[in-house]
Amino acid sequence: MRISVPRGVPAVLLLAVLLTGCGDDTTATSTPAPGTAPSTAAPAATAAAYSNIVGLLVSADEKQVVINLPDGNARTFLVRPEDAPRLGIRHLASHAGLTDIGFEITYVTVDGKDYVVAAQETAPPQ
Repeated sequence: MRISVPRGVPAVLLLAVLLTGCGDDTTATSTPAPGTAPSTAAPAATAAAYSNIVGLLVSADEKQVVINLPDGNARTFLVRPEDAPRLGIRHLASHAGLTDIGFEITYVTVDGKDYVVAAQETAPPQ
């Protein structure tokens, strides 16, 4: 049995796949605007308490996100249960180990522990 596919359909399907790739995970990985909390599910901290850092993603799971910094040191950020749904952990984990994509991590330090609140793809650190 032979199935005929109209001309152009494979190209349309390929375009659809490409457009749904890593693009719009904005709710899960957006960085908060300066002076605002990342979302309504954000931790109870002032906007001034948020910091950003860029590195290469080593690993990501429901408990922690690890990045390598340009100086060769690794930095670990804990994941709070209330932040996990919007972080897009599975998306982050799919980029672990890549060196052509950097990640800007937005975090807050509470009681001496760093907690990731947002992660956004960016150019790799220099």
